[in-house]
Amino acid sequence: MRKLLISFIVFASLYSTGCSLDMLTIYKIDVQQGNALAQADIDRIRPGMDKRQVEFVLGKPLLTDPFHADRWDYVFFYKPGYTDPSRARFTLWFEDNKVSRMEQDGTFEDPDRILEQSKTW
Repeated sequence: MRKLLISFIVFASLYSTGCSLDMLTIYKIDVQQGNALAQADIDRIRPGMDKRQVEFVLGKPLLTDPFHADRWDYVFFYKPGYTDPSRARFTLWFEDNKVSRMEQDGTFEDPDRILEQSKTW
């Protein structure tokens, strides 16, 4: 009973003095996985570009399917510590080693902005 009363007094004193209870929360790190692409680089991809040109602009894709060698998937996941995650996918299909079709789902976080946010800590 005495421990409970002491705990209540400590909590009440912290609460009443206006102290932030953030010191009692767990630190959550930012999680970034996949290809961090800039939208400007994605916009540079055009139908008719070959695989080597695409790789020069965007880098190697995160996923290459051995059963579908003519499909490249650039996948990105970003979860800032205390906010909702964002996901993005950019898929390219090739015919005769040239880009034939492109599909984008979601928006890629700008890699420079992510780097600037991580420096604020």
